[in-house]
Amino acid sequence: MGVPSDTIHKIKTYNQMKYISIFTLTLLFMGLFACEKNLIEANQQWAFADPNNANLKVVNAYTSNVPAGAPGVGVTRFYIYQNTAKLNGNALSSPGSWPGPATYASLKTGASAFNFLLDRRVGNDYGKPVRGDTAFTAQMTMEAGKYYTMFMIGESPRQSLWLVEDKIIAPKENFYAARFANIVVSATPKPVDVFSRRERRKLVTNLTYRSISEFTEIPISNINDTLDVMDAGTTKILYSFNGFAPVSRRVYTFYTYGRTGFAPERLTNYANR
Repeated sequence: MGVPSDTIHKIKTYNQMKYISIFTLTLLFMGLFACEKNLIEANQQWAFADPNNANLKVVNAYTSNVPAGAPGVGVTRFYIYQNTAKLNGNALSSPGSWPGPATYASLKTGASAFNFLLDRRVGNDYGKPVRGDTAFTAQMTMEAGKYYTMFMIGESPRQSLWLVEDKIIAPKENFYAARFANIVVSATPKPVDVFSRRERRKLVTNLTYRSISEFTEIPISNINDTLDVMDAGTTKILYSFNGFAPVSRRVYTFYTYGRTGFAPERLTNYANR
């Protein structure tokens, strides 16, 4: 005895509805997962900040002209102090940033004495403090709710601290933001341009020593970028940053560092958010 045709039709209809329901639920879960992923990424990109404090990132771009271990400031690792409070657990090396990627330290506002002490540690031997261990010292004033980067720049004995305000913008989806600083040490500092091979244009021009551009939005692509640092007003490439793969809505600071004729001149970056 065969199965009635109307029963077969009902079974087919049921199976079709079942597959449609499974497909719909799958799309729904994928959408919820994508929303949750975007929310997590957005939260990771911007940490909560105390509005009563100032927010600080420190960048070590110091170039020593003294052999490591010699008297003076041959060491390029530093402990950071705000007044008498030690800020970093591990010494900050060059080039490097503290406290970490896309994060800032929340610190007291107003005028503070910042001191950067050499880390003369060799293995577990910290040695004894010697004259010159405080390599950087400066009075800096920071305001509540603002973001700052403090650059350690120069060479011994003319090293200095350079505090800049980070006027961070929020890029659109599928865009990132970047700014550029020029802190290469040279007897005759020269301005530079930064050229994006992917964008086929200069992102910043005539960037003089100890100057920094504003943040600007740049589109994201599935092609990694190479950024060329050029003599200002020319196409002469001095050095490059290769394989740059920015993240959507992330904010970056690029900076040149090194010392002409002594330490290689390079371009590197850190994430502001």
